[in-house]
Amino acid sequence: MLRVVSFLKLLSIILFLIILVLVYAYLPIMVALEPDAGSLQLHKETFFYYVVAGFVIVNLVMLAFQKLFEGKIENEDVKAWVRGGAFVINICLTLLVGFIGVLNNSAHLNASGFAYLNYLGPALIFSWILGLFYMIYKKA
Repeated sequence: MLRVVSFLKLLSIILFLIILVLVYAYLPIMVALEPDAGSLQLHKETFFYYVVAGFVIVNLVMLAFQKLFEGKIENEDVKAWVRGGAFVINICLTLLVGFIGVLNNSAHLNASGFAYLNYLGPALIFSWILGLFYMIYKKA
């Protein structure tokens, strides 16, 4: 189970990088971060580097979280759950980057049709947390 979760984490990193490169290729020079017209904007390159830096920082924090708790846990399912946190967060970040790409490509895509991407991330995190409660309930 641990190998499967580690493989999924690797796939989520690759998926994030592919989506980021595709989104970056089609972004305008000034990237809007909010749907409002006069909202916060960043330069295309600044956006790219901030997203990459944020992704690396989040993954390092999740790795520290994983190393902190894995030494204290004997149950393989709970270890897999802890490692799965990085996978879930990576998918959430991928969905957010994808939505920003859709938001800034309004000539070809309607951003309101992809608003569900903003809700999938928290739903995944909620499902991940419910998985812990399920494992606890299953043991009892």
